[in-house]
Amino acid sequence: MTNQERIAQLKAYKLKEKFLVEDLEDYEDVPPPTQTVIRMRKEVDRFTDFLIKRLEKNVDNIQEQTQQFFKDWDNEEFTQEETEFIVEVEYEAMRMAGVKADDLLI
Repeated sequence: MTNQERIAQLKAYKLKEKFLVEDLEDYEDVPPPTQTVIRMRKEVDRFTDFLIKRLEKNVDNIQEQTQQFFKDWDNEEFTQEETEFIVEVEYEAMRMAGVKADDLLI
């Protein structure tokens, strides 16, 4: 898959509704759509934009840059369960971008 195809998929992914009420039911401590869920959605969009920019620049070390993104990520505004849910949702974006999420330390 070309970078342009990956970018198109990621842009479409940003339009997809994330953290739907039925998805949240699996997580006891994550509230229904509220300010927290809005912040979670924005965080996923921020990460998706990060991936898009790397693909647009055609970087050859997107795996390493993604690892560094997670090392630098200040996620203190989210609970542990919210953070896990965000990362779980971001796995789809990583797959689209060609990042091997299972090889990352998150």
